[in-house]
Amino acid sequence: MKQIVQTGAVKDCFPRFAVRDEIVLTAVQLQDVEPKDEIKVGIEIGWDNSGAWDMGELEILLRKGSPEGEVVEWALESCFSSAFTKIAYKTIGGERSQSYYLTVRSPHGRAVISGPYWLKANVRSGQ
Repeated sequence: MKQIVQTGAVKDCFPRFAVRDEIVLTAVQLQDVEPKDEIKVGIEIGWDNSGAWDMGELEILLRKGSPEGEVVEWALESCFSSAFTKIAYKTIGGERSQSYYLTVRSPHGRAVISGPYWLKANVRSGQ
């Protein structure tokens, strides 16, 4: 493994917060990426239904380059009470320096971030 980077927050280390418009939860920066390197980015988010709806909904976006950059992974998750979502993204090579941003949104206010949330990235040498 050439590089392992993770950022985020453990459950109960921050006050729960409601989500509506798209916000950045966290980001990672990768350095010295070679053209054949394998990149894996893992997302974990603990969240709850806002309580105002029968079903909670959370859009999870992994953006590359900036908080408004290209969406390289997207998911729409639903839950009745609470959920722990895990998503994996894989790619090869690219720019020598890369950043990934974990953003979330819930346009109708149907989600509350309760934690934990993590963005974990690793780079493995390509053959």
